[in-house]
Amino acid sequence: MILSNTDIRRAIDAGDLIIVPAPPPEHFSTSALDFRVGHQFMKWKSQAPGAELGINLSQIKVPDCGQYIEEVLPDRDGLITVPKDDFILALTLEKIELPLSGKLAARVEGRSSLARFGLAVHITAPTIHSGFSGPIVLEIKNLGPHSLKIEPGKTCICQLVFEQLRSEPTISLKTVFQDQKDVLGRPPSSGKSQDGESGA
Repeated sequence: MILSNTDIRRAIDAGDLIIVPAPPPEHFSTSALDFRVGHQFMKWKSQAPGAELGINLSQIKVPDCGQYIEEVLPDRDGLITVPKDDFILALTLEKIELPLSGKLAARVEGRSSLARFGLAVHITAPTIHSGFSGPIVLEIKNLGPHSLKIEPGKTCICQLVFEQLRSEPTISLKTVFQDQKDVLGRPPSSGKSQDGESGA
């Protein structure tokens, strides 16, 4: 079952869904909730001409790839430019927590008003599992013909659709992305990440 705006508000009031900062009324639609883009933007480093980096996806974990990524800085107007065909990773401004006892999961989706300009916000990874906690990482791709500008902390860039589980999960969520502090999924402290790949 997909939650309506009334159901989402009830879940927040009951503590079954925790969102920080709290969403304003204008971010609710009939069956989804808008999230804003945050202030961290990163991109994979370009390789030197003639050089090619081969990443073995069965051996390397995303949090261990810090040497391959660089920060994307805003322009003098405070905006982030996403050139056509470019790919940028970003965090949502809002942090979400889905307690297991709340029996909720979610999907992050794009917004049609932005998709019509060619902006995609996730690549085959929409699932926010029950038990997840933290900001959501967006995989932003500009598929359109024009450069697109994003305002950190303000642009409503995605929406979450919430779904009710039939029963409370009996296992805890194990993911390297739990309570992530950056787009690589690194934890707030310098401790080692858990095994597992599920999450946002």
